[in-house]
Amino acid sequence: VTGRATWVRLTCPRSGWQQMAGAAASLNGVATGELQRPSDSLVGALADGAPLLLLTCLCSYTTLTDVCSCRQTCKEHHRLAHEHKWIKHCVLSGNIADQERRGLWWRCAGVQEVADHWCARLSTEENSALDVDQSFEVLSARALPDGKVAEIERDVHRTFPTHPKFSGTEGGVYRDKLLKVLRAMSAAEPDVGYCQGMNFVAAALLIHLARASDAFWMLLAMIQGCHFRHIFAPGVPLLPLRVFQFSGLVRQRLPRLWRHLKDESFSLDIFAHQCVLTLFAYSIEPDFLVYVYDAFFFLGWKAVFRIGLGLLASLESKLLGMSIEEISRFMHQCKRNYSPGEAGASIQDRLRDLLKFKVSSATLDELQRDFQLERWEILLRCACAEPGDGSFGEPLPAGLERSKTGGYILDAHAFRTENAPPWRAAAKYAKPKRGRLKEIEEAALAGPQVVPYDELIDFNDELDDYDVETQRDVERLRDIIADTDKDLADLWVDSEFLRQEAQEAESERQEWQDYKKALMDSLNAAVKTSPVARGAEGGNRAAGANPGEGDGARPAPLARVGQDSLVTQCLEKLKKVESEIYEMSQRWQATFKEMAPVQKEIDELRSRLRCDCRLP
Repeated sequence: VTGRATWVRLTCPRSGWQQMAGAAASLNGVATGELQRPSDSLVGALADGAPLLLLTCLCSYTTLTDVCSCRQTCKEHHRLAHEHKWIKHCVLSGNIADQERRGLWWRCAGVQEVADHWCARLSTEENSALDVDQSFEVLSARALPDGKVAEIERDVHRTFPTHPKFSGTEGGVYRDKLLKVLRAMSAAEPDVGYCQGMNFVAAALLIHLARASDAFWMLLAMIQGCHFRHIFAPGVPLLPLRVFQFSGLVRQRLPRLWRHLKDESFSLDIFAHQCVLTLFAYSIEPDFLVYVYDAFFFLGWKAVFRIGLGLLASLESKLLGMSIEEISRFMHQCKRNYSPGEAGASIQDRLRDLLKFKVSSATLDELQRDFQLERWEILLRCACAEPGDGSFGEPLPAGLERSKTGGYILDAHAFRTENAPPWRAAAKYAKPKRGRLKEIEEAALAGPQVVPYDELIDFNDELDDYDVETQRDVERLRDIIADTDKDLADLWVDSEFLRQEAQEAESERQEWQDYKKALMDSLNAAVKTSPVARGAEGGNRAAGANPGEGDGARPAPLARVGQDSLVTQCLEKLKKVESEIYEMSQRWQATFKEMAPVQKEIDELRSRLRCDCRLP
């Protein structure tokens, strides 16, 4: 314990040690024997809780470098770090130092692989070896389509206009940096281009990374590895899936708020769009946003949904008392209305408040399947609609469009995606030379799928036939259930007399057993109060004999007690009752034996009825 407290003192930052001084002093007091002897049990308790104590002291008050250093000190710490997830706890506690952040983001987002790929590609195109900074300059200098630069410049001047780094004398420098980052991004990913919202993400990266080159490579890694490519692509094909998942989570985790918003006819799409397209840059101030980005790069898209739920939960009490007009006005001014945590709360408490909801991969996958089914229903409804139907000519959602040659075009990227961060997804690639980036490029180059109109019609006909067949099965099962229920009811009525007779026999048997027990109690009382027994006991005491000692000391009075008239009467009644119980038990067994097959048939019918009801 002393060693652990000393290690905490040496590795904790000054502010962290000040918060832990009392705890560490107590630990030193325990170890040096300053506490009283009865408190020795506290030492054992601390020893048993050493892993949790180390997790709390280390990950809640030290930096990522300190956590990694402690992780490498011995095998036991390495095991504890893996078992108790030290690094995750440190990241989600807001303990990433400014000098550590670039390395964490760089590693979690897989930036190095993306940068190496592009440096090699641009070096070949330019016939010169280029590093990451030179490659960024080459991309930022490339020409863009007409009107694209003007669109980017217009949004650059609207980005964080009140933030110190984008206003005043320093504002011009950072706006120029942001313009170069977005230009380079559009040149590197012409199929994605520029999308509103991208400027806020790039500006947030630029604020905390400072260098335009670092911000660009981070943004490019997010596009290629963090599943933002089809969020920012023209038509935002993946955005509806993310919004659908978020709405489903709100319905599950915040049902009261979800019902209120639904009753007020307010769609969560606006809030979800802000959260996804700007990665919370529209909702959270940049100074605190950096901790949100720490969680995003480490957890992936789970962090987006968890933080979005945390934001809504913090606003729930206010939103429940608002009308639709007030809700709309409030949500458009979300940044002014939201302040994570209570006033004066620590970064750790504010992050804990945001991340209090758990979101599993299984839940996101289930919501993704629900979204796919919804999209297929829309596609089939539109494909099979006749002129004059309400669905004829209905606009198709993102990811679906009508083909000029007949049929429909499906963008597979609008129907499915991954939620894990790049550093986790990279573990499943067994061939290092191929790499995750190659897989991403192949997926991106895979063109949209064309579904012929005739195939959709045939598929819809097959579904209709299946529905008809299923309906017939349902009707057949309903008939079986009705017949079984009728047989069960008839058997129940027919066996009513037999069941009543069995119940009466059981009740009569219980009465006779109670009567027998009462006679036994009476016999015991008669034996104890018999004058013969009392006289024998008094004679023994007069003779000075011990009732428990000597031959025949106790049997003598018991042999004569049967001469008492009351005892004799009780014995005769008991014999008579036992004889009658035996005769009646024969009749009871015959009744129960006659009831057994009827009860078995009733149980079989009930079992068959339950099986029929479970069939699809």
